[in-house]
Amino acid sequence: MISKLLLAATTATALCFAAYANAQEVKGEVIHQWTSAAESAGVKVLAQKFTELGGTWIDNAISGGPNARSTAVNRVVGGNPPAAMLFNTGAQFVELQDNGLLRDLTDTAKADNWQNKMPAALLNSGVVDGEIWALPISGNGANWFWFNKPILDKIGVAKPKNWDEVFAALDKAKAAGLTPFAPSGEPRWQRLMFNAVVLAVAGRDTYDAVIYKRDASAVRGEKFKAAVKVFEKLRDFADAGTPGRSWPDSTNLVISGKALMTQGGTWLNGAFAAAGKTAGTDYECAIINPEQGMVISGDVFLFPEPKNAAMTKAQDLLLKAFADVPTQTAFAVANGTIPILKGADTSKLNPCIAEASRFFNDPKLSTGSDQMMFTPAIVGAVEDAITRFANKGGLTAEQFIEAYAKGLSAS
Repeated sequence: MISKLLLAATTATALCFAAYANAQEVKGEVIHQWTSAAESAGVKVLAQKFTELGGTWIDNAISGGPNARSTAVNRVVGGNPPAAMLFNTGAQFVELQDNGLLRDLTDTAKADNWQNKMPAALLNSGVVDGEIWALPISGNGANWFWFNKPILDKIGVAKPKNWDEVFAALDKAKAAGLTPFAPSGEPRWQRLMFNAVVLAVAGRDTYDAVIYKRDASAVRGEKFKAAVKVFEKLRDFADAGTPGRSWPDSTNLVISGKALMTQGGTWLNGAFAAAGKTAGTDYECAIINPEQGMVISGDVFLFPEPKNAAMTKAQDLLLKAFADVPTQTAFAVANGTIPILKGADTSKLNPCIAEASRFFNDPKLSTGSDQMMFTPAIVGAVEDAITRFANKGGLTAEQFIEAYAKGLSAS
């Protein structure tokens, strides 16, 4: 009798809980680092679709990728995970997956046909042992240079396409009393800029040998050394405010006409657009020595192993929103990044993103970023070497090359 009563009570409680859960809001907390004006506009697109599907978006925007990821990881490990969290493409999430802290998305990917909707390079960046653990959300070209068009016109220079033209433009800007180059001084973006120089100067074969094969002999080779010299020369044109400066602040210097050039990925296009600027009129964009191709990078959403049915439902709605073709396309246009889903309407892309999309979708014209190929330990080691070389008074060129070569075997 007691057993029957306990069973009845347990069943009734479960039914009440299920009814209660179904009646509750489907809340989805999303941790991300998208805080610039353009990035925030992109987030609104995703949040709006989630809301339309019946969810309540809980936004947790944290400035700086490392800060956002650290917060997310601490939450997951501490047993209080968000519904979704933004990471970069690459091996950043593997430790979480190894410890059973992430939701396996393989069945969702098969049901929604991700294989035929997304570029293989991005989708494969979230695959471990044949299972899918990450949903790509954005694609970028990382090796672009951005120019203030009125300054180019003032100094009588066309958009540079090679290094001779770049340095000629920087010389003329400096002679005119203008700031020639305003790069970001944060370590991650210094590493990105160095990669852009390596690909453009040393060429695709050397770049791929270093990034894909971790070939220390290629780092010590003459072509890599030539790239180091160009990076050093470029560094010498940077303004005094460079150390520690964020990419939005660097971009604003070009947008406002206080500097001729900056460097960064296609997400900078979103910053120009958010400021009401028009490509070809107010600014120019270029890959230097474009025949060497474009460095692909991107962002992915990870979904922690759900704690309950409500969290599972929230994640299901987020997955549906993020993989919706019109939504992802609208997000990319607002965010200034490349639409990554096949079937996207590309008619509204401006010239910079349209050109980046052409590179992005041609395997012969695109190659992976170091963060997609390196372990976090190697990324940290080479980034430290680049930072010490990028800041004047740090490593010499010879010391830097050796530090970078040794960094490829970091563990």
